[in-house]
Amino acid sequence: GLVEEGMLSYEGFRCGLEAMGINCDSDEQFQAFVDEVDEDKSSNISFDEFLCAIQEIKLAQLFNDSFIRAMPQLSASVNSRSSSVTLSAIEYSPDRIRSVNPINQVKSFIYSTKPSWATTYQNMYRASQFVLPEDDSPFDVMTQADLESRLSQLDIGNVMTPPEQLSLFVMEGVLISVQASGENTLWPALKKRLHVSYSKVRQHSTAFLVYTILDACVDELWPISQTFGAKLLMLECLMSMDTRYFDLGRIAACEKQVKGLQMHCKPMREVISKLVTSDDYQGETLQYLADVQEHLTTIEEECEHHLDRCRSLVEEFNNDRASQQNDVSYILALIAAIFLPAQFLTGVYGMNFPYIPETTYYNAYFVWWAVMIIVAGLIVLFFKYKRWL
Repeated sequence: GLVEEGMLSYEGFRCGLEAMGINCDSDEQFQAFVDEVDEDKSSNISFDEFLCAIQEIKLAQLFNDSFIRAMPQLSASVNSRSSSVTLSAIEYSPDRIRSVNPINQVKSFIYSTKPSWATTYQNMYRASQFVLPEDDSPFDVMTQADLESRLSQLDIGNVMTPPEQLSLFVMEGVLISVQASGENTLWPALKKRLHVSYSKVRQHSTAFLVYTILDACVDELWPISQTFGAKLLMLECLMSMDTRYFDLGRIAACEKQVKGLQMHCKPMREVISKLVTSDDYQGETLQYLADVQEHLTTIEEECEHHLDRCRSLVEEFNNDRASQQNDVSYILALIAAIFLPAQFLTGVYGMNFPYIPETTYYNAYFVWWAVMIIVAGLIVLFFKYKRWL
């Protein structure tokens, strides 16, 4: 039963465990267990000690062979994967750091005692990061072949890989991240920051480490957005070089990619917004999270600018094609107007009347051509006078 507010007796603790389906085989086992749980040796169990005990029991269940065998689908799914899961960890403080990569004895590591000086960051992953080729060449002086070559290097597979879920589990002094794969993840960037002795990450709690991870994620989105902007500039140059044979589908494909990046920014922005409004993050960490939120908003605004640019290029392409068609129609109309008198006279003198005086002249054919040329010349001069040519 309750001994005092917020405290639980050993017997009440045992009844609670049995109500949850957790039974102890003997009194000796239970006593050994509560000796580990009751850290302050007060002969009572506090709420925090109760939560810690439940977490330890559930964690032990994960390593139980009978529990794993009872989950055949999960076990088969894990065993069928070609690449093994890798667990890494970094324990750090302002004046020291220790990293383990990979952790081979997972069970021993989980139950080991964390150093009193350390904040722990654990990473279990199989993920890939974005890869961005550098490009500083001025596009306006590049030839069409050079532009096509550069654009082939900026295919979506070279700019970014399909995004993967990153899960963060935050506890006091411990942060665990879980990713889908382990090739080129955020781990190297975070490790680089942690190994700097004067790094703010090592001077603060896990809340600041959460900010660092989010900041690294957002930093990877920025060059991708910049790459899409460069890609649109190159497509614009190609379109200006040869509008007639330009493939408009390339702009549509780029627009789809930008929308994809914009879509991936949304859940991250929602997470950061919840962290900013949470009571768990205050002071300097809250300010840094606000900076990340502003940075992400800038990326989203840049994506929207790219989408506007795509729509502008499509409209410009359609206007150019319409202008070309209008020019062709205009030229055909001028040609028809120039030769209209010739068609009229041909129709007049081509009538099948038995007697037309002009057709009996010896030089009538040459006179007809002379008249046609003079009339056509006068029409051209008239068009130039009206500035229609």
